[in-house]
Amino acid sequence: MKNKRIIAGLLVVTILSLSSIPSLANYKENLKAVNIYEQIDTTENRPSFGSFTGTVKEIADFEGVEGSKFVLVENQEGQEANLIISNSTYVINNEKIDSGSVITGFYDVNAPMLMIYPPQYNIEVVNVTSSKVQCIKVDRFDKDLVSSDNFLKLNISKETEIFSQDGKAFEGELANRNLVVIYGVSTRSIPAQTNPDKIVVLSEKAVEPIYNLTDEEKAILSGNNAASMSIVVNNEAIEAPSAYTNKKGTFMVPLRAIAEYLGFNVSWEGKTQTVTLGKGISLTIGKDYYIYMKTAPIQLGTAPEIVEGKTFVPLSFFKEVLGMNTANVSDSNIVISD
Repeated sequence: MKNKRIIAGLLVVTILSLSSIPSLANYKENLKAVNIYEQIDTTENRPSFGSFTGTVKEIADFEGVEGSKFVLVENQEGQEANLIISNSTYVINNEKIDSGSVITGFYDVNAPMLMIYPPQYNIEVVNVTSSKVQCIKVDRFDKDLVSSDNFLKLNISKETEIFSQDGKAFEGELANRNLVVIYGVSTRSIPAQTNPDKIVVLSEKAVEPIYNLTDEEKAILSGNNAASMSIVVNNEAIEAPSAYTNKKGTFMVPLRAIAEYLGFNVSWEGKTQTVTLGKGISLTIGKDYYIYMKTAPIQLGTAPEIVEGKTFVPLSFFKEVLGMNTANVSDSNIVISD
């Protein structure tokens, strides 16, 4: 995967009326993707969403996640990908996904991904080939309503329909939000400008923390400063940066010192601000999205944070993600053990 540059973000979909479920041959004729990055310098302008388009080969339940589907697709070059479509995935026009359908799945390019083949993407938006002709752009738009890859600028008109992901009319600000933009004609400028037909504002819901302090732990914390607590891993006090309680009230502990004491190799990717433990555990600063091997992503209600150059995670990370038997506060110690 590292040797292949996956260009994604804008998909211009031309959809013709079909009398039957589209085949891969029909797909090649009826669906065209424009590689906009041959024309634009993307050194600084990177899309927030990538995409994968292909014909559905198999659909199965995604084990362990109720309501989620594991969809195997193949693109026109014969490359395959597994798209995970959940209850929170927005399906444009609520189209049905069947074996043989041609679909495009849009995913967050900043979310951690498993380094496996075929690649596996957690899909946030799906477009299914239909009888309508439409251009689709999924991206984050700034205060000037310009997409993060600087390809498209939105000029909102009275005719533009604006909805939230749940189908209700949206009257809030569009700036600095993830949007699904459906439009027709656009200018040939950079960025291109358009009066969109429809905009869907994707949900960005806060998740409540899985780990809540017990009454006993709250009593301990009320008389003790988190920074003064010792961190005890497998019955041994270790040298580590001090823990703290963040603004949300979540107990945050230093990741590297604890993980390395537990025997994990810890690596840091500065470009994406991603931390990897071993070969299959990863997390990204600012993203409440923790990956453990091939299981579904785990949300803890609090994203990893950087303080003075050190990565901190919720204390619950060691129990809910790494599977430690114990990860709690006891007396004046932070105790983690397997």
